[in-house]
Amino acid sequence: MNELIKNTNARHTAQALDRASLAGDHWGLRALGTLLFVTALALFTINPADARWYKWVDESGNISYQDKPPPANYDNSTQVLNSHGVTVKRIPSAEEERLMAAKKELEDQRQQRDQALIKSFPSEDDLLRSREKRIGHIDATVSRMHDQLVILNNRLLSIENKINYRKTQGLRHSASLDSDRVAVLRSINSTNALIKSKLKERRQVAAKFDSDLDRYRELFTATESASMNE
Repeated sequence: MNELIKNTNARHTAQALDRASLAGDHWGLRALGTLLFVTALALFTINPADARWYKWVDESGNISYQDKPPPANYDNSTQVLNSHGVTVKRIPSAEEERLMAAKKELEDQRQQRDQALIKSFPSEDDLLRSREKRIGHIDATVSRMHDQLVILNNRLLSIENKINYRKTQGLRHSASLDSDRVAVLRSINSTNALIKSKLKERRQVAAKFDSDLDRYRELFTATESASMNE
């Protein structure tokens, strides 16, 4: 039906143009302009229930108006127009959809962390006790490593004293003392690396608990505000 009306309008327009041109009719040309405007408007007002137009930029950078959406592989945004040419919907581009999906995923993860935080710690005191327990465990481990380091350094000093004594006495070189010295030095370096790693872990754990505590307080305040407004 729409196609028939379009063809009829086009035929009438062509006939009017021929008559105006042959007669040199100025007023006829003005009437023709009005007819062209009405014809163009009719294309947007025919059967409003089904009228829908898509505005998008084609591969050449030209704005395109079509009665069907762009190809499936089109990546940019598209505007959906109603029968009056007014934008009623905007279809996001592929990049916008990717960003929205990433944002939604981050929001979902945040909500999951919030739920886990509230479930794990019924009160702020519970969170603080857990923090102290976790950090206390790390501190105890570091303390034991420092004690071990003192023992290793004393052993190294003892070995080096023996080596130096043999040198001053002109005694034969002792391969076993050299081997012991290398082994103790290796243990000292390994222990120092473990201490450094544990101290880094302590900073990370403390920062994580501080962040959780701030978030916990935010959630608690929001819950209280919601209860007061009910």
